[in-house]
Amino acid sequence: MNFELSDEQKDIQRAAREFARGEFDPDLALELDQSRTFPESLWKKAAQLGFIGIHYPEEFGGQGLGLFESVLAIEAFCSVDSGIGSALSMVDIGSEVILKFGSKNQKEQFLIPLAKGTKRMSIAFAESEDGQDLSSLSTISERRGNEYFLHGEKRFVLSASLADSFITLCKEPKEGWITLIVGRDREGIAVHPIEKLGLRMIPFGDLDLREVQVPLENRIGNKGEGMTHVLHCYQVMGLRSAAQALGTAQGAFDRALGHAKQRTQFGKKLSQFQAIRHKLADMAVDIEVARWLTYKSATEYDQGKMEPGFLSVTQLEAGRRLVRVVDEALQIFGGYGYIAEQAIEHYFRDAWGIGVDLGTEGELRDRIAEKVLG
Repeated sequence: MNFELSDEQKDIQRAAREFARGEFDPDLALELDQSRTFPESLWKKAAQLGFIGIHYPEEFGGQGLGLFESVLAIEAFCSVDSGIGSALSMVDIGSEVILKFGSKNQKEQFLIPLAKGTKRMSIAFAESEDGQDLSSLSTISERRGNEYFLHGEKRFVLSASLADSFITLCKEPKEGWITLIVGRDREGIAVHPIEKLGLRMIPFGDLDLREVQVPLENRIGNKGEGMTHVLHCYQVMGLRSAAQALGTAQGAFDRALGHAKQRTQFGKKLSQFQAIRHKLADMAVDIEVARWLTYKSATEYDQGKMEPGFLSVTQLEAGRRLVRVVDEALQIFGGYGYIAEQAIEHYFRDAWGIGVDLGTEGELRDRIAEKVLG
């Protein structure tokens, strides 16, 4: 497979890097991370420059490109700062369901504001402790005429206090599993914040739904399609998380490489010690493997032939190699790596957060084994 980028893709990659390097100020990144604040102004600028919803059709506010181009932008953003890059890459989670299964009116109503940077979206699927098990969901939607009324609890919702709407999985007694677009401003919704180790710029929380009224036109697709929507959304999220992992690993490597070239110990640069050189070599290999897998998955997705089994391979290896690269970077920095001003400290925390989004090793290995065993 040829992974040579087209001129247009190279332009997007270069523009994303230039934007991030020019706007992601290290002091601002540190402040946002420590104060757990979403990068509001940077989100607006990124949207104005067309980096949000790159793969939406032009009629719905995007550039009409592929998910591969979105992956390139996410990778570039996270390589400059893992926290800001991840926050900007997650403002439209769930929009893939509307993009693939939604009506034209829903696309106009919800995708255009996302691309313009005036609205944010997230998903509300999980209810279990592990955040992935969908076998025992209990959120119920009762249809009364042209309205649905929701009751239940949703766990581990990204951007819980920031998203303007949530793609919500629920069960209607007569219609089966369905997904509804639920506005956060609806009466009966309570958000319960959750503290977490990394990705602090993205608020996290549980949703309590009590008699939440949702209009019929906010149902996506047909009756009984809810689980199909969820599986599609998880696929795209897995690919996006792999891009975050790739960019974060690259950013950690770049910082470790710069430190190794500048830091002197025992009269020599760190980069002159064989142990450090071998660490950097292994990190570079890990990043190239993750890049190849991520680019291949993104290419196949845009071609409409991405295999879930191969995506699981991409998620597994991107997560493994991310944690390994960031851990080695922390060791190269030594004691300086624990100082917040060096950024590696929050790269390390963010890496584990991205790893959770990619999926647990056991879960991903189970999926791969199912594919191998047929």
